[in-house]
Amino acid sequence: MRSLIIDDEPRSRQVLKHLCASHCQEIEVVGEAGSVNEGIEHIEALKPDLVFLDIHMPVKSGFALLEHYQNNPDFLVIFTTAYEEYALESFKYLAAGYLEKPIDIEELQGAVKKAQISFNSRPDKQLALQENIEKQLEKIALSTMDGYAFVRYEEIVRCEGEGGYTKFFLSNKESLLITKTLKHYEDMLLKKDFFRVHKSHLINLKLVRKFIRGKKGMVEMSNGDLVEVSSQKRDQLLELLVQLT
Repeated sequence: MRSLIIDDEPRSRQVLKHLCASHCQEIEVVGEAGSVNEGIEHIEALKPDLVFLDIHMPVKSGFALLEHYQNNPDFLVIFTTAYEEYALESFKYLAAGYLEKPIDIEELQGAVKKAQISFNSRPDKQLALQENIEKQLEKIALSTMDGYAFVRYEEIVRCEGEGGYTKFFLSNKESLLITKTLKHYEDMLLKKDFFRVHKSHLINLKLVRKFIRGKKGMVEMSNGDLVEVSSQKRDQLLELLVQLT
């Protein structure tokens, strides 16, 4: 995590920076500031993930900095202070940690670990991780009850919408029920040669075995599944299948 130290005492900043470098390898101190106004400038310029924020500072307190961000900053905060009477007030700011000076190494490590967990669990960070894995491995990350299942696109035979859920049918005969709608995956999979043949069905065009004419158009997939094709989608489907041959 990229970290910023805001403290009006240069000695305190130096000590904390040394402690972080020696005992908290998961963070990188990218800057220091000696006041709230300077801290805001550094935050805008450096975009830190974590801010070590002294509470008792001249002119403006550390609380004033958070109020500048309407108590909803896009960075995590660990308070640092030599004044224990601020402990109760600090709780309302939902900080990742609260450290009293002189800073104890184990307490520092505990606060940083808590901040790291919060940082990793942020939806935007999870999305970035998911997209990075998908891009590098040509896999889609499917959010399951106990984590993520990473599935190669070519292993997905078809997807079927079931209300607010989507069922993925895989080439190994397994299936996964995911708590997201079919629409959520449609735009993503269309780029990978998938096509929505019906309001409830999204198929992998590369795994279509044959098209069956009839009162209700059907496609047979590589795993033997028969999937209905809506009358409005038949011509477009046939055109796409011809293009892939």
